[in-house]
Amino acid sequence: MKTDFLKYGLCFVGCMAFTLLSGCGGSTDQPELGEVSGVVTLDGTPVAGVNVVFKPDAGRAAGGNTDAEGRYTLQYLDGVEGCKLGPNTVGFDWPPGSANTVGFPAKYNGDAAFKFDVKPGSNTFDLKMESDGSKPVVPLEQ
Repeated sequence: MKTDFLKYGLCFVGCMAFTLLSGCGGSTDQPELGEVSGVVTLDGTPVAGVNVVFKPDAGRAAGGNTDAEGRYTLQYLDGVEGCKLGPNTVGFDWPPGSANTVGFPAKYNGDAAFKFDVKPGSNTFDLKMESDGSKPVVPLEQ
């Protein structure tokens, strides 16, 4: 009788340990990400206060805001830096209530303006734009 209790008791403890440990794996549906940063310039001048958005062929986009020096770092989720690996097209928009009045030449507002292949690890993509005489696309009044 004592052996049965010991045998079943050990079995119970083993099953509980397995159950608890299997829940610690932290499975996630988050894809593999690459770190992405860079500088946005227009005619060599840093562009501050614009959202840079990397859009993969499928899945969630990643975005980041430029600082006073035009630097950005992409966020996949709040508190999670990075961007989905593979081909991404780059778009721009302005935060709500933005006082930024810098307009971009229209050719940089299409999906084909900038395309990058994000690799594992660190990626630096500087977004250098040049005026072309076309009417610039500016933020809409909020």
